[in-house]
Amino acid sequence: MTIRPNAWYRVKETPQYCFVQRIPSASRSQVSVPRADENTRGFEVAMVWYAPSDEDPSTWTKRVMVMDLKKALGLLREPAKSDQQIIAKLKRISPGIPISSAGRDGEFTMTV
Repeated sequence: MTIRPNAWYRVKETPQYCFVQRIPSASRSQVSVPRADENTRGFEVAMVWYAPSDEDPSTWTKRVMVMDLKKALGLLREPAKSDQQIIAKLKRISPGIPISSAGRDGEFTMTV
């Protein structure tokens, strides 16, 4: 699989989705690549992670995260045709969803 910036992905077979913002170098964050796959070394994935709320599945939680590329390749999937309606909704409502936390590799570094 190839990951690209400015693209949406599903998190495995869960109801969670990610929007990849950038693929920066792990050692020089100002350097980034236009795509990455399992042969790309030394890069991370900067993303916005959306998960439906446990209490209300129509309410979404928004997190920003930087993740090791290898880990992201193991978690992210190309969205299916059936995911497009949810992704369209997320694009529409995303500006109004507050960021709840920031993290690195799934470990929260800041709660907002």
